[in-house]
Amino acid sequence: MVVVPRSKKISAQQVVGEQGAAHVDARAHSIGFLFKRYGAPEAGIDGLIELRDPETGEVGGRLIAVQIKTRQDRPYTGETDDGFEYLCEPEDVAYWQQANLPVIVVLVRISDQSLYWKAAPTGSISDPETRRLRINKATDKFDEQAASAIAMLAVDQAQPGVWLPPSRQPDDLLLNVVRVVLPKTIQVAATTYRHGKDALKALLDITDHPPTEWVAKGGRLVSFLDLESSELRHVVDVGSIEPLSIEDFSLHEDEDEQRLFVELLNRTLRAQLDPLLVWNKFLKLYYFAPEQGKIDRSLRYMSSKNEATRAVVKAKHRPDGSISYVRHSAFSGRFCRQFDDWYLSIEPTYVFTRDGIRPDRFAGERISKLKRLENNAAVRGQFVMWRSLLTGLGQSPRQTDLLDPPVPSIPQFLHFEALDMIELPLSVPDDLWRVRDTHPPEVNEEELPLL
Repeated sequence: MVVVPRSKKISAQQVVGEQGAAHVDARAHSIGFLFKRYGAPEAGIDGLIELRDPETGEVGGRLIAVQIKTRQDRPYTGETDDGFEYLCEPEDVAYWQQANLPVIVVLVRISDQSLYWKAAPTGSISDPETRRLRINKATDKFDEQAASAIAMLAVDQAQPGVWLPPSRQPDDLLLNVVRVVLPKTIQVAATTYRHGKDALKALLDITDHPPTEWVAKGGRLVSFLDLESSELRHVVDVGSIEPLSIEDFSLHEDEDEQRLFVELLNRTLRAQLDPLLVWNKFLKLYYFAPEQGKIDRSLRYMSSKNEATRAVVKAKHRPDGSISYVRHSAFSGRFCRQFDDWYLSIEPTYVFTRDGIRPDRFAGERISKLKRLENNAAVRGQFVMWRSLLTGLGQSPRQTDLLDPPVPSIPQFLHFEALDMIELPLSVPDDLWRVRDTHPPEVNEEELPLL
């Protein structure tokens, strides 16, 4: 019996696959990346991209896994001149989600030599919508313009965070701080009350609304107020009142004295903002309350370029018209010293209530979801609003155009100045400051949508 050996065969799809890999290899190197193919066998990763700085040639072991999907000439699902869709297989998505490297999918069509890319899906494999890649032909090409966005996915294991390649274009940096302008003097007096809470009890026996911008510790009471003419004269030895230079406290090197001064700054800020904002001592946040007689409230202010309006209190309504929750613009502030100057850092955030007053039981989940929607422009817009409000304290509403109607006038011991933009020789493209999502939301500088 004669055995006739079978001829070896390579399928047409294998050839197309090899062609697709060759296209990705060539394109990756033209971008400036290094690309290394796995070769057979492979279960869902065709190769690895290693990031390389095209200017210096430096590499740092930052890797991205690549899965290549190739076709000869067939149109994609729902393809138009603007884009198309590609549905990933559940087995592929499950495999990619187990990877310890970020994964991108590169779609190659041989007939027109088109290459498009997307980050691999991260959602549920049982939901087709989360496995569907939506390709924009204008923005999702696998070419030099995609280099920065692809590089963003690579985690630098030697440093915390994400590696963001700089643009060779100069940029301006906006720091989320304002400079604090302190008064020239501070008043100190002896007190017989051992603790501030004891002095406060004594003040409440005298007046229902005692001043709050003071600190008492170690037999001393310290304040920016005129101690002799204020209600504080009732809890100090008037004969011991002494005005001192602000530098005696603001530049003190002793840690206990620094903490005392920071506490005085915080209490003074709370007093100055009291007519404008609510202070939540548990969350340690300042936030806007609803306007009298209604929930929603807007604020006019000067943004980076022109006058803007922001909804600082906004109610979310159910279909029947009842209130589901209320979102309040808020910020946390922290005083810090750099050399001889004091600054207030501003971190914009939100407070959620059920009706404008009562806390919302699901506030944590709502804030978490909203933070995932924020991009750099949204956070920047909020900071600019808070900066405008703080730098306008003490000016008339007609000058600042911040609040309508005007708020009661209160002593302004702390003033704030905006810092100039810092010019940088390099920059990070704005579109990289986004949530790593297959379809990042469109959010403008001034508003975020209600959830």
